[in-house]
Amino acid sequence: MAEESRKLDVGCGARKLDGFVGLDYRAFPGVDVVFDLNSGQPWPFADGTFTSIRAIHIIEHLHDTLHFFAEAHRVASNGATLHIETPHYSSRDSWIDPTHVKHFSLFFTDQIVDGSLLPNTRYELIQRRLSFGSAIKTLPQRLWVAIFGLQSYERFCAWRWPARNIKLDLRIVKQGAPEPLPVAE
Repeated sequence: MAEESRKLDVGCGARKLDGFVGLDYRAFPGVDVVFDLNSGQPWPFADGTFTSIRAIHIIEHLHDTLHFFAEAHRVASNGATLHIETPHYSSRDSWIDPTHVKHFSLFFTDQIVDGSLLPNTRYELIQRRLSFGSAIKTLPQRLWVAIFGLQSYERFCAWRWPARNIKLDLRIVKQGAPEPLPVAE
């Protein structure tokens, strides 16, 4: 497989990025592989195929989030990155779409990263952040996070001053493989 095609766009829809293999449940223009992620079946790729996986506004539609993380780990190579974006649970966008089956906190991957939910996989957190939208309208949220932190924001402010999206970057670590090189900040 060519180096440029070693990137997977999960749930790409009709907006697949150039250089990515597009996976979606419908044959939209640009989709390379049609597959239902809610089937519970293994993804149609060999182990260790991808160096980068992106899942933009897809995991909130999945019935089995742990299956998603197990399969992403399986099809990724050691040191691959997994980029996820999903609505924050306080966002109107999380609740307005009737096809959303899950609503996520910024910390929803903590038990995946620490290995307690998927003991045969290893992920490392590279970065997690919230987006809030327009800078002027979201000044209270941004100030709260800057002063008191993300956990405090979720505990005390999320419903009063909603966030927009969660953005996560994770590194996949394969057991028995050499340690991946550090990611440049």
